[in-house]
Amino acid sequence: MSEVVRSATQISATRLRRQHELAVRFGMWALKEPRPEAVLSEACQVVSQGMNSRFAKVLKYLPDDNEFVLETGVGWDRSDIGHTRLGADDASPAGFAFANGRPVISNHLGQEHRFRTPEILMKYGIERAINVPIRGTPTSWGVLEADSPDGDEFTESDLVFLEGVANVISMTLERLMADSHAHASEAFSASVLNASPDSIKVLSQNGAIEFMNLSALQQMEIDDPTLVEGKPWLTLWPELACAQVEHALEHAFAGESVRFEASRPTQKGQPRWWDVSIAPIVSNDGKIERVVTVARDITERRRHEETLAQLSEARENQLDSSEMMMKEVHHRVRNSLQLVQTLLFLQANLAVEEEVKSQLRIAARRVSTVGSVHERLYMADGAEATDAALYLEGLIDDLRAGFNDRPIELSAKSLILPAARLAPLGLIACELVTNALKYGKGKVSVTLERTTDAVELVVCDEGDGFPDSFPKPQGTGLGMRLVKTYSGFGQDAIAVDRSVPFSKISVKFKAVR
Repeated sequence: MSEVVRSATQISATRLRRQHELAVRFGMWALKEPRPEAVLSEACQVVSQGMNSRFAKVLKYLPDDNEFVLETGVGWDRSDIGHTRLGADDASPAGFAFANGRPVISNHLGQEHRFRTPEILMKYGIERAINVPIRGTPTSWGVLEADSPDGDEFTESDLVFLEGVANVISMTLERLMADSHAHASEAFSASVLNASPDSIKVLSQNGAIEFMNLSALQQMEIDDPTLVEGKPWLTLWPELACAQVEHALEHAFAGESVRFEASRPTQKGQPRWWDVSIAPIVSNDGKIERVVTVARDITERRRHEETLAQLSEARENQLDSSEMMMKEVHHRVRNSLQLVQTLLFLQANLAVEEEVKSQLRIAARRVSTVGSVHERLYMADGAEATDAALYLEGLIDDLRAGFNDRPIELSAKSLILPAARLAPLGLIACELVTNALKYGKGKVSVTLERTTDAVELVVCDEGDGFPDSFPKPQGTGLGMRLVKTYSGFGQDAIAVDRSVPFSKISVKFKAVR
């Protein structure tokens, strides 16, 4: 799965979870709210948050005029609230949704051939809208609408969210119109609950099922409602989920709202995952008479999450395997370099001519240097960048041990370099320090610091300085040719300071490739 698809899946799942949380929280709050205007105002706030839109509104139908009035909303001028009228005929998106009793998505209002664009939407530059009827008995009450002048297109999942909020409004308005002092149980209208796309159940004080809406019956594949009515809700859940369900029921009957996710197969054995919210229904005297549960099928989301988890695990296993292989490669390279070094020293001991002995020993030391550089890079464990000061400190410890603990001092502040430049830096440093230890005198001092456009490595010893001919334009040997090559600056890399009464050489080194 590509990073783009994975990111889009995560964003979609996050948006769905957020909308579900807002709808459930609004539903639980509306069950106890006695003011219809507060319910309508809060509904607009919830829609605005859930849809990431600055505009949301409730349109109330005026039957005598066959028009809507902008009852309340978010994002509109105060002068529009309670005064702006809109046509309720089916040539407008809101009128069509109201007249036909079904939602309408319009993602391109300016290009619509089905509907005209109301003046208020043109006034605010609205380009996209969703209209959902607020159902009632016997006729619909009005329309809930979300609008956006920009942003992503509205989707079917947004429509489901808006319908959920509209159903809560319908249910609450019916409760308040029926009797403001009635028991909370009278708030539940079967016709309204059956319109909800979520699985809704009402439980009695002993946890038995009193009511299941049509969505619950369909999603649970229950053909005969009598099979579950009157039975404990807990018995619908498998044994593995019983502890979660019991915990939720206990807290709900204690007056708390609870949410959990659990697996429960349908009546016909189809596996399903559910996001469940459960909350108490409180009467006017403060007693908990029933509880309501709202469940949403999240099987598809869980399937995506499991797929992502499997991909991540496979990737981790692949990385672990690759890391082990690289460690084995590093180990073999180190052993091979040690073998070459040993062979060169043996060949030097067998050589008759002193010049041959000397050159073989020099070659063996250079192999040793390469091995030490490789070992230090391997210890960095594949890092993209490393502190060059710590890296050189380790290399100098290796050189110090190879020359009977000759005094070598390093002066370097923390300096982060790309891993690809550490090996050349290490080889150059080892070459200069080795020369100082072999041909110089006393203590060797090494300094590393960043300049304007490069990194400068300075090596000093207490000797009498370099001869006037050093370094020759064509180089004085393989060592200096390596230094020029690895530095990245060629002939301009090396500088000898003859103004001091001791040996001092500096190399300008490119910090990046």
